[in-house]
Amino acid sequence: MKKKYVYIPLAVLALSLTACSTPKKDVAGLSAEIDAASKGHYGQALLHASAAEQDLKTANHVLKHWQNDYYWNIDESLKAQEAAKSAAAHILASEKEYCQWLTEVHSQNHHNVETIHETVAYFKTGSHVPFKTKEDTIGHIGHFLHDHPDATATVTASTDTVGKPAANQALSERRAKSVSELLIKNGARASQLVSKAIGEAHGPDNTADQSHRVAVVISAHPDYLDCPKLK
Repeated sequence: MKKKYVYIPLAVLALSLTACSTPKKDVAGLSAEIDAASKGHYGQALLHASAAEQDLKTANHVLKHWQNDYYWNIDESLKAQEAAKSAAAHILASEKEYCQWLTEVHSQNHHNVETIHETVAYFKTGSHVPFKTKEDTIGHIGHFLHDHPDATATVTASTDTVGKPAANQALSERRAKSVSELLIKNGARASQLVSKAIGEAHGPDNTADQSHRVAVVISAHPDYLDCPKLK
């Protein structure tokens, strides 16, 4: 019986050895993926919730021991109490992170994007009664302030340069009051309105030109925040 020799191509042999070798561990890559999963407020909320679940599991395990009169020692008692406290802390942290995520996601849909800057009334020289008003705009602002109690509006009134500065200052105050009253009639609360009487108009508007005798309303809104009562 003649001996038979089997020849395995070198490339095939190398491929076989490679397949049998231990794959390379990408520690850095895996760590980066884990960090990415818990990144941001939402990821942190989930991370804290998971930690709270583990802590509650530990505390409940000891509690069942006690309820069933199993043997326990002081170390177990301390461990359970610390776990319960830790769970409460993680739950609170999770809620805070979740609320911050909600604010990031939802804040652009709330009224802080609706800032209003409008000239709403025009006055004749020496008069605090407007001869022309933008009734639709005043109505819109008044209703808006009524629907959003946390919003405010500044009513800025000015005059032309006809007359003495002191008299014009008092006149601008009356004009601001007139416009504020119009806003209140349309739903705004007096506490939401800030009067800013500047007397004679400044800069290029400091003239006797009738078009510069106006009252301007600028609305302001607090930064939107979900869960404002969560401390």
